[in-house]
Amino acid sequence: MDLQAIIKSFENCPCGRYHSFDLKVYEADRGLVHKVGEILEKSGFPKKIYIVTDENAIRVSEGILDSLSGFEYKLKVYPDMRYAYLATSKEIMEAAKDFDGILSIGTGSVNDVCRYAASQTNKAFAIFATAPSMDGFASDTAPLIENNFKISYNCRQPSVVIADTDILAASPAELKAAGFGDILGKYVGIVDWKVANYTIGEYYCENIVALVKKAVADVVAMTDKITACDPDAAKAVMDSLILTGCAMQLARSSRPASGSEHVVSHFWEIHKLENGVWPDFHGKKVGIATLLVVRIYKSLLKYQTINPHKEDLDLADVFEHYSPKNHNEITGYNVPNPTDEIDPEVLKARWSDILESIKNDLPEADELYDMMVKAGCVTELADAHLSPEFALEALKYSPFMRRRITLLRILPLLGIEEDMLKL
Repeated sequence: MDLQAIIKSFENCPCGRYHSFDLKVYEADRGLVHKVGEILEKSGFPKKIYIVTDENAIRVSEGILDSLSGFEYKLKVYPDMRYAYLATSKEIMEAAKDFDGILSIGTGSVNDVCRYAASQTNKAFAIFATAPSMDGFASDTAPLIENNFKISYNCRQPSVVIADTDILAASPAELKAAGFGDILGKYVGIVDWKVANYTIGEYYCENIVALVKKAVADVVAMTDKITACDPDAAKAVMDSLILTGCAMQLARSSRPASGSEHVVSHFWEIHKLENGVWPDFHGKKVGIATLLVVRIYKSLLKYQTINPHKEDLDLADVFEHYSPKNHNEITGYNVPNPTDEIDPEVLKARWSDILESIKNDLPEADELYDMMVKAGCVTELADAHLSPEFALEALKYSPFMRRRITLLRILPLLGIEEDMLKL
């Protein structure tokens, strides 16, 4: 992947913004686990590094430490870093204070805690990816958990991402299916981004959307091979995951990569953690949430006209669906009410544009379901340990845990008497 060519293609973008990203080197190929030190050295990465991983990731990355001859490093191996806690990031900040760079070995959570730690301490950051399980490798945000509440913190992209496609291909099918589910969420993210642009004039870039659509299309074209032990398929998926991460930094926002479906997944996660239940993989839940949200959005197509109105927000009702220790965060996201920025007349005038996006930017729900089945994704609530009641609660109340306009968030404004929140 030619990163500089991507940046060059965004020169003089019609959106009027200057686009760039921090990722300097991305390499994905067979056998790269033995060339990590060489790649880092060529990229100018610091020689004194703190390495963070967990037992599963370091086990499948045999040979990586041998490749680091000439580097001074200290290795921290966690037992199993399934979720990213702010406290862990702070622990890494302290442990890495005498080092110039941080190398994360693994996927998902280990990358997020290191991304935040590196950003907060102004250290170089690199990733060796072990599974194509989510799109956060090249992200410039880190969703971290504190008080069982997930908050996305602004960070920096890694400067280097390396992936050995043999290791990616050999990763568990469940992880590869989770990556596919995460990619599918971009369908909803694009619609929600357009809704915010149409209703409150939020910044939007068509060129970034085109980049994301290409990334999604490339992965969807590999649907039948997602869970196979196929290095070429694994590389194609990883390339697309990197592209969506770059799209976020090009936009200086997570808009290109996530919408209502991600927040629904976060709602499930924080409530399970609150109850002492270890949640499933993030991408696994994002896939199911995407399917639910697409069904709701598609059902709006029968309403060619609407009579929107201002929202009468009952914050006390919202509080009932969050832990008391999170009420301050919920208040911050909803006071003043973000939907107050929406003029009902503007919403009414742009409704046809919203319907056009629902029609053209989203696959049909049945088509999406078939894709997910072929890619080995979970499609039934019970298979992700979710009850119908919990799913409906998330669809209704998850929008309040972010200060963000999405179509799911503004359903109460549309003046539609029918309850659109259905499974």
